[in-house]
Amino acid sequence: MFSGYVLMFATVAVGLWLTPFTLRFLDREEYAIFALMSDALMWLGLLDLGMTAGLRAQAAHLAGKPDAERLNRLTSTAFFTQNVVVAAVFAVGTAVAFAFPQFFPVRPDLHQQSVNLMFLMVMALVLSMGTQTFSALLIAHQQMYLDNALGLLNIVTRTVLTVVLLKAGWGLYSLGIANLAAKATSSGLAVIRTFRLLPELRIRRRYASWETLRSIGSLGLWFSLGGVAQIFISGLDRIVTAKLVSMEMVTTLTLTGRLYSFSGGLILLVTDTVRPMMGQLIGQKKMGDLLRIYRQVCAISLGMAVVLGTAIWAGNGNFIQKWVGSANYGGVSLDTILLANFVISFWVRPHKAVLSAGLIVRPQALSQIIEGFLNLALSIVLARPFGMLGIVVSDGIATLMVSAWYIPRLAARYFSLSFARFVWNDLSRILIFAACLAPIAYWARMTAAGVPGYAGAALGAGIAGGAGLLMLWFIVFDDGIRGRVTENIVRLRRTVMQS
Repeated sequence: MFSGYVLMFATVAVGLWLTPFTLRFLDREEYAIFALMSDALMWLGLLDLGMTAGLRAQAAHLAGKPDAERLNRLTSTAFFTQNVVVAAVFAVGTAVAFAFPQFFPVRPDLHQQSVNLMFLMVMALVLSMGTQTFSALLIAHQQMYLDNALGLLNIVTRTVLTVVLLKAGWGLYSLGIANLAAKATSSGLAVIRTFRLLPELRIRRRYASWETLRSIGSLGLWFSLGGVAQIFISGLDRIVTAKLVSMEMVTTLTLTGRLYSFSGGLILLVTDTVRPMMGQLIGQKKMGDLLRIYRQVCAISLGMAVVLGTAIWAGNGNFIQKWVGSANYGGVSLDTILLANFVISFWVRPHKAVLSAGLIVRPQALSQIIEGFLNLALSIVLARPFGMLGIVVSDGIATLMVSAWYIPRLAARYFSLSFARFVWNDLSRILIFAACLAPIAYWARMTAAGVPGYAGAALGAGIAGGAGLLMLWFIVFDDGIRGRVTENIVRLRRTVMQS
């Protein structure tokens, strides 16, 4: 997990520095084009029909009980299937590139640039998807540090090339070329590292079979459908904003929510890192240990979501206005809605993790599809009277109406526990904690408003975050979590001292 946090902190640091640097060379509409293309790539990535997710889940079970022959069949089938998928992604992505400036209100002088940039980003996606089989194997065998090291290399390559090309006057093309070069480098190394980790791995056509494909695909298809719904839930805000409000407001929405996105990645490491372990515990039928790990993950991830979310909210106004200018800050109302959506989304994350590890994917996907369409409908309806705020608040409303109760109900059923008692066990301490922290966070934001710039942002975030961590330790964490956290801190200190 340490390497994962190194990667995330590097991502945050580079993103915080690179964003205002990029805005010195691109205007608000050009930056919005890049942001929208990133959303479009998420859609294209779903064309793998969940093969990578299905392979990762099944390979994690095999890691708990090794079977080289079964692993070769799974890997070979996934790899050759993804070759077909990559061809489809290239074809569809090329069509999307030509359609992009017609679908969105892109000004005429940016039409050709947007087409070329989208093509470059599609090529980067093709390289990434073509080697996802190998990244999935690294993660399934709990080799996250290897995958994270490749992620760091990706960041360094992309950042250096972006800076060099922007200064050379390449404009929007800088972002596409840098992304393509970084993906090519990290993808190639992922293949090499996988074969070194698993010398018994053989990818042959004779190992691929329709039976194995049905095994992976039946599971992966539901992962894919869940991914489609997740884009409806979290990725359509910018698209609907571009269509119904303006391209410039896409930049405002993106930048106002940037710190929440960065912090969300830090918390997601908790569930993403522990998911292969959950899969192995299920494979070994250790359900008692699984429930204990789930409880700890739920307390840590949801508690940290409250702490980080309120800390960001307390200083975000000062930070954004100093970082990228007041024109790119959406105001306290948008900030508050983003905070609420942030916390709500992390309530269901641990439940999704344990259900996915247990290969219970279909009901999750169906509920997310319902939530996604509800979110889209609410966004369109609320955009007319409330503009961008109505679009963003739709996320939280849709989640509360569907996933916030249904996904925990599935998890309670999986553990054969009472739903009410299951939810109360997870939420009781969190609710007390949040109620105590709320007035402190409000006071912190008001105090920060009187101190301009980064100093005010640090003051507000420091007060709210410091108080939040203290309360989290004594109110939410139990002795087991405190012991685990202390152990990891001691281990980290030893690692740092030895290095």
